[in-house]
Amino acid sequence: RTTEKAAARSRNVVVAIDVSRSMLAQDVRPNRLERVKADVADLIDSLDGDRCALVAFRRTGVCICPLTTDRAYLRSALEKLAPESAPRGETDLGAAIRASLDALDPAADDHNAVILISDGGDLRGEAIDNAKLARKRGIPVFTVGIGDPRRETALPSPDGRGGLKFGGETVTVQLPFFSS
Repeated sequence: RTTEKAAARSRNVVVAIDVSRSMLAQDVRPNRLERVKADVADLIDSLDGDRCALVAFRRTGVCICPLTTDRAYLRSALEKLAPESAPRGETDLGAAIRASLDALDPAADDHNAVILISDGGDLRGEAIDNAKLARKRGIPVFTVGIGDPRRETALPSPDGRGGLKFGGETVTVQLPFFSS
């Protein structure tokens, strides 16, 4: 008989979630944001000693939960996510990546990862530059699109009755479809 010690190193994962109004579209039931929250809750339940942080983003990224192993705290922060969780403005995927990188410990970059969840549309155009920063640090950025790429969907109005209007027209959104 021999005794061997095995050291397992935990990972650090930042989940960046788009909380823009387009995430309220109902092409995914009950809507895009609620679907994402349910899926991320499942991810949180599967964490086994890994640390996780949550970033909400629209115009800028806001760390709403720092790296932690406390699943109850993560779930509580996740449940509170709403469009008001981040400042209003154009969706900025680059800001989400930047805020996610800021939430990670540079000393542990070999065990860090970012999961970016959005319905598409980098309206500020800095996502590639910030993804290159992540690559330079050796941090993979996994992207997850939410929504139906085959059809446009009306955004619900703030009062919940009908679609949001701008200039007399109903505002619609669609997950961009990319093919290789």
